[in-house]
Amino acid sequence: MKRLYADLGLLIVALIWGITFPVVKVAVESISPFAFNAIRFFIACIFFLPFVSFEGFRDGFKIGIATFLGYSFQTVGLQYTTATNAGFITSLYVVLAPLIAFVLYRISLRGIEVLSTFVALAGLFLLTGYEGFNWGDILMLACAFAFAMEIAMISHYSREINPTQLAFWQILAVAVLSTPFAVVTDRFVLNRDVVIALLITAILATLVAKLMQNHFQKWTKPADASVIMSMEGVFSHIFSVFMLGESLNLIQYVGAGLIVLAVLMVSSEF
Repeated sequence: MKRLYADLGLLIVALIWGITFPVVKVAVESISPFAFNAIRFFIACIFFLPFVSFEGFRDGFKIGIATFLGYSFQTVGLQYTTATNAGFITSLYVVLAPLIAFVLYRISLRGIEVLSTFVALAGLFLLTGYEGFNWGDILMLACAFAFAMEIAMISHYSREINPTQLAFWQILAVAVLSTPFAVVTDRFVLNRDVVIALLITAILATLVAKLMQNHFQKWTKPADASVIMSMEGVFSHIFSVFMLGESLNLIQYVGAGLIVLAVLMVSSEF
């Protein structure tokens, strides 16, 4: 029964992350990406304060640089591509993480992980490159690489450091590093769309989702958790259809399907 509740909990986490793509896309029409991220992550930091110590400051901030790059590429990229593309391309971090871990820490690669990379590239081409890549899709791919680096670094450092402490210093790093760029922004309007997006991303997508993920992953298999979390891209498309009227053609659906397949391949235990 615990495993069932854990799987449902993680599915809710994927749903929360999925809805952030169309919500943030609307928000950055009124506020610059860096100003949005600075405010979002400073708000999230406030809720983490009761759990904070200086444990893991150096390593957490180091990981936070990768986190900052990931969210910066993602939020800026959302201005130039669809929320649907953003969701599916971002999910490629699951496929790229083993490659980054191999490069950084010489962790051996499985054959299925290498094969999944080629499947993901084929999916990426059909989803975005078949009719011509755009600047936003390229930024989203850079975002996926940055998040893959973040995941590889977390797996490396969390063995010795409390994950909650690492999470706080990561979040603080994003807020601090975003601030200088936010100060020189030429777009800063705190309207209804921006406030709603900040509350959803800071409280639900950062604080609640992170705590739920840490809690529920104790009761389910890593492979099952990865499969469930891969639904983030699917949810981003569903919400984008209803909220923004986005759509995909048949070839793009095949590409999206291949990306999801690549994520499932990496998540397999074979």
